[in-house]
Amino acid sequence: MKWFSERMTAVEIEVPDRYARRVTEVLANDGVLQIEDMSYLNTSQEPSYASDCQAKAIQFANLEKQLSETMQSLKIDLGEAPEKHFKMVSDPEQFQPFADQLAQEVQESSQIISETQKSIAHLQHNIELLEPLADVDIPIDRIRNRRYIFSILGTMPSSNIDRFKTSMAKVPFALLVLKQNDDFAIVLLIGLRQNKDYLRRTARSAYLNGIDLSDTYQGTPAQIIASLKAEVKVLEDQIGITNQEVDRIRENRSHRLQDLYWHVRYSRLMCEALIRYGRLKHGYLIAGWLPSNKLEVLTNDLQAISPEILIDVKQPAGERDLSETPIVMEKAGFEQGFQKLVTTYGMPEYNELNPTLLMMLTFPVIFGAMFGDVGHGLILAIAGLLLMLNKIKKLKRFASLGSVVFLCGIVAMVFGVLFGSIFGMEDLIPAVWDHPMENIMSLLLITGAGGALLLTVANIMGLVNDFHQRHWIHFFMNSRGLAGLLMYWSLIGIVLSLFIKDFPIGRTVFILTTILSIIMIFLSGFLERFIEKKKPYMEGGPFVYFIQSFFELFETVIGYLSNSLSYVRIGAFAVAHAGLSSVFFILANLVSPTKGFGYWLVVIFGNIFVIGFEGMIVSIQTLRLEYYEFFSKFFSGRGRKYLPFRISKSNSEGVN
Repeated sequence: MKWFSERMTAVEIEVPDRYARRVTEVLANDGVLQIEDMSYLNTSQEPSYASDCQAKAIQFANLEKQLSETMQSLKIDLGEAPEKHFKMVSDPEQFQPFADQLAQEVQESSQIISETQKSIAHLQHNIELLEPLADVDIPIDRIRNRRYIFSILGTMPSSNIDRFKTSMAKVPFALLVLKQNDDFAIVLLIGLRQNKDYLRRTARSAYLNGIDLSDTYQGTPAQIIASLKAEVKVLEDQIGITNQEVDRIRENRSHRLQDLYWHVRYSRLMCEALIRYGRLKHGYLIAGWLPSNKLEVLTNDLQAISPEILIDVKQPAGERDLSETPIVMEKAGFEQGFQKLVTTYGMPEYNELNPTLLMMLTFPVIFGAMFGDVGHGLILAIAGLLLMLNKIKKLKRFASLGSVVFLCGIVAMVFGVLFGSIFGMEDLIPAVWDHPMENIMSLLLITGAGGALLLTVANIMGLVNDFHQRHWIHFFMNSRGLAGLLMYWSLIGIVLSLFIKDFPIGRTVFILTTILSIIMIFLSGFLERFIEKKKPYMEGGPFVYFIQSFFELFETVIGYLSNSLSYVRIGAFAVAHAGLSSVFFILANLVSPTKGFGYWLVVIFGNIFVIGFEGMIVSIQTLRLEYYEFFSKFFSGRGRKYLPFRISKSNSEGVN
């Protein structure tokens, strides 16, 4: 991971009509140019190769979606983009018959399986209802179809039984509960046939779902159950045959489908690229960005097509160009999780420092200081390691954050040694430093000093950005530049000299430095406009300029004060972590003073709660300190990611 993005170069490529397709194929196969939208440029009214690409792009997109859905139904993985170079397909219609035929075959098989499974579920439900009556040696039609008796065999929520009996008090009935669990009961409702409409309405209101058996089922419940099971077996065999047919389709067509999918995807991307070109009188204008070290390769590949292809190299010139320049974000292995945390806040601008390495250094330290415990840190380190190794399938999407969890766990273990804490127990190992609960004020002061150090680092990173971008007025005189840093430490020096006797630096030095830095901050806006020759040099006049500068200065001082105090929460959470752990030991002693089974059950539950709940809270607080107290001093987050035009599995990495 680099501190700054790779050097980027802007290019404009003029391509004659006859080479448009071949050039696009080269751009896709090289995969280095981020294509900018130039479709607004059209200096020719003649029909062009790209004229019908809009319609074709839609056709290719629909065909790609259809193939993807078919492959998903067949459980065929899309795979990765093949190594070989594809050629653009001119007509999507040539593949449509094959795609339609295969989709129909798969849809018919899927429909058969789905409907058969529904039938099996229905039969299984009827079997479950009849099983409590299996020992009754009476034909089922005698229960259902009596001249004077009406009956319903079915299921209802167990909680509704008493309410149902109460609502049926006005008519004669019998409700036999054949089988019951906490949720549902299998019941047989018996009443007079003359009351059947009332019985049905009341049964529906109590959610009594009756059995739905055809009159073809005759005999005793045991005989009907045997018939139903035989039907289930036939249907299951039918599903097996259909699955074999699907397996045959998968085996015979998987390679063809994957190859066709990537051909269609490639062609869709090609069409979308052609749509983005500017139209010249006899050709196209392609504009885009690429890493400077890739320029020679692309130039050689394009010149190999024809010397008529003209490449105009344009370097970033001003602030507007810099803000539009994309940046390369590397997908580094161990650093990927921290990079994801950074990009959640924003993308670095071109020529702006990438804070991923700083995040990698500071995030685990802040988290570990608030979550210092050897045992808790060990659990997090193991969890992070499992995420990194992709051992848990359901958590694969969080695998990139494994390095974050792992490092946070390791640093938490280090602070656990300093605090002398293992799973909340502070009497197993001696504290190398001190127990948080025993010296709270000292801990708060030290974390406040650590916060001042981090704010200083953030200011220095801002100075590095200004130096790299040659913003000299901002570097020397801005409230976030050298003047702001001098003012911050001068104010800290004044406070320290008031409380520390025989402080080595005289208070007068700090006062003079503070006054000098305030003057520099007041003049920064004026000098910036003066050097850039922007009139008036003082917007709104001297009085308005003075008032505005005063409130900006006041806001800066308040900002430094609040930012510094925010870091004191590191010590506060370290104390809270130790305090919360001790609470569970107090509860454990109340449950079992002799340290029996109940004692250790409470201790285990308490540690799980601390690791899960407090771990989440500490993570949120660490992110807040990183984003709002640290990043805000030097990181704009207004950049845009370099997304080259290439064939890939993800839609976000195709045409940009």
